[in-house]
Amino acid sequence: MDQKRKDANIQVGKRLRDARTNLGMSQAEFAADFGVSEEHYRKYESGATGVSADKLLVLYKNYGIDPTYLITGQCMKDFDIEYYIANCSKEQRNELFDRILAYILRIMKK
Repeated sequence: MDQKRKDANIQVGKRLRDARTNLGMSQAEFAADFGVSEEHYRKYESGATGVSADKLLVLYKNYGIDPTYLITGQCMKDFDIEYYIANCSKEQRNELFDRILAYILRIMKK
């Protein structure tokens, strides 16, 4: 594998690890979703193995992880929470808060 490709895989692996830990998920959970062993999944995060398009699709569909972010490191969407809260329904606002609280609780348990 040439150096540019290896460096790119390492960067994608770091962003994959960050996304997984931000979600409070284990490597075993992501490995199960990918249909690979935990050992093989660790190779994705280390950059030893590149993440294929079908795996990027799993991440997007199951967790909402933006493939563009994983590949480039650039977030395609800016989110203004104050704008969102001011312009959403009460139900949407409550759902957002429920998701945020659930996320915080997951993180605190670890």
